[in-house]
Amino acid sequence: MLFGYPVSATAENWLHECLREILCSIHTSLKAAATLPAWPEIIPARYRKRLEKRRGLEDRLNNYKTALEKLTTAEQNRILQAFHDQNQIHLLLSCQLNCEAIGDLPEAIHEPVKKLFEFGFELLTKLEIRDKHYKAIYDAAPSHTCPFCGCENFDAPEAPREALDHYLAQSKYPFAASNLRNLVPMGNKCNSRYKLAEDILSQKNGTRRKSFDPYKCTGIRLSLNKSQPFAGKTGQVPRWQIEFEPNTEEVITWDEVFHIQERYERDVLNPKFKSWLDDFKHWCKSAKITPSSDQELLDGINSYATLYEEMGISDRAFLKAAVFRMLHTHCQQGDQRLISLIMNIVNPGQTNLRQAP
Repeated sequence: MLFGYPVSATAENWLHECLREILCSIHTSLKAAATLPAWPEIIPARYRKRLEKRRGLEDRLNNYKTALEKLTTAEQNRILQAFHDQNQIHLLLSCQLNCEAIGDLPEAIHEPVKKLFEFGFELLTKLEIRDKHYKAIYDAAPSHTCPFCGCENFDAPEAPREALDHYLAQSKYPFAASNLRNLVPMGNKCNSRYKLAEDILSQKNGTRRKSFDPYKCTGIRLSLNKSQPFAGKTGQVPRWQIEFEPNTEEVITWDEVFHIQERYERDVLNPKFKSWLDDFKHWCKSAKITPSSDQELLDGINSYATLYEEMGISDRAFLKAAVFRMLHTHCQQGDQRLISLIMNIVNPGQTNLRQAP
């Protein structure tokens, strides 16, 4: 991904911590054959006033406890361990830890777990935790753009909410469903067309894979320098070669899950290439740049690429910068056909002079 979210945005993760403490209390009481405190005393004191009227939570906790009572001690221990492991987000994403998914656990516990943590996720909105989480991310972001694609813009916190993705899919890892550390704002296309409920931890054949941690990612760089001008569709666009630096296993997973290269080429690079060359022409005109030599053209392209590099990822500037950095590279290497093409756009009179006998 192109940049990470500040881990400080997860500071209001108290609901998840509260559920963790309650579940541990339930397991401990069953193991010791002790009486569990009644509602609302079962809620840790520091959270009690905020949750004591949420009787739907009481019902779901009772259902969880009832299902748990029918299982063996070994099965109960596996379930508690799964809760712990599913919430070790960074260790899971870096393949330093594996966890059991809900489907690996006794069937009797599946629905109680799913219902409990679905309700917990809903409470994030009702308790305004979700709003605070999004605002903290929005305010700290280097660009109000989806970092999973760099193309979809994020609306301000006062607008209808952006999608809040369960990075570890709720269908497989429901114990992490209300953990802010597992919840990431994401553009609608990334969320609803590409990632969906795909397992970020494993390939379709079950092989484990490393993935970016959205709260620890420092970002990557993109290069198009090995693209070939005039070799793409009908010779009107380059044959794009998109490279990411560093090219890590996390990058491969990101590309596979979000179809990054496919989307960049199909939705941005091919349809925008000609208009971006026209934009360069207008920029040269406004900057009073009229290149009359190869070097002057190179200097103009370099300045234009630098301008967009400094803009970061806003408005797809990083892709435009990469295109003009690629054009500069090929022109610098002496690609006369490319030089003539760009010169003809920005200063057609000079091209005619160059072509005169």
